[in-house]
This record gives sequence, C-alpha cells and structure tokens, in this order.
Amino acid sequence: MYRFSVKQNTPDHKPFVVFFCFVAIILSFAYQQLFSQCLVFVSSFIIGVISYKKVTQLQPTHGAIILEQSQLRFLNNRVQMQGAISPKSKIFSNFVVIKLAGFYKSHWLIITAASVDEVSFSRLKRAIIAVQQPTSV
Repeated sequence: MYRFSVKQNTPDHKPFVVFFCFVAIILSFAYQQLFSQCLVFVSSFIIGVISYKKVTQLQPTHGAIILEQSQLRFLNNRVQMQGAISPKSKIFSNFVVIKLAGFYKSHWLIITAASVDEVSFSRLKRAIIAVQQPTSV
C-alpha cells in the first residue's frame, strides 16, 4: 500500500481555448453568411465551456490517493472514489487519465505531474502500465 497527497491539481485552460478557437475559425471560413459565422463562434464557445467544466469535474484540486497494486482509492472532502485501475487508463507526459472500475459505477480521474511528487507520479504510472500489460497464460 502506498499513500500520497495531491495538491493544486488544476486543469490548464489553454488547450481548450486554442482548440475551440481553431475549430471556430475553420468553420467560419466554410460558411459565407455572417449569421452562420456568428452561430459557429457562439456554439464553439458554449461547447468549449461545457467540456472545460467536465474536465474540472474529473480533475479534483486536492486529495489523497491510496494505491494498492491495481486498486486505487481517491479521497477528499467532496469526492470518494474507489476501484480497480482499468486498462483503458492513459499515460501522457504531464498527466495521467485513470479509469477506475468500481462495483456498480466507473469513475474517471485526471492527475497532473505537478500536483504530486516525482516518485509518487512514477509509481502511479507504473501501476497503470502493470494493468495494461497482457497476462501470459
């Protein structure tokens, strides 16, 4: 069992802004009418805000992680998640996206490298890699 804390696990808004501005600009070139172009910009803004809010729900700002082989428990004052780490979890250079498969419900959790110490982040990545490795019979 390994326990560590997560502090200042905040999402970065810059990729959302760049992506949805790019989509809005490209789609505005496709439409010639001013009303259609305005509609594209407004819909891109609304979808961008909704997706950013969804990511902030998946990425709690602080808490504690208890890691036991392929089991993970995340606790803070608002959220308590527990389950087995799914092979659908993803590892990126600066963050990990963990899918926790519980008994009746699955949860997604995003942890950035800056929010934990380097040793804890590498243990978390190793636990995900261990789950993703195929078992030989």
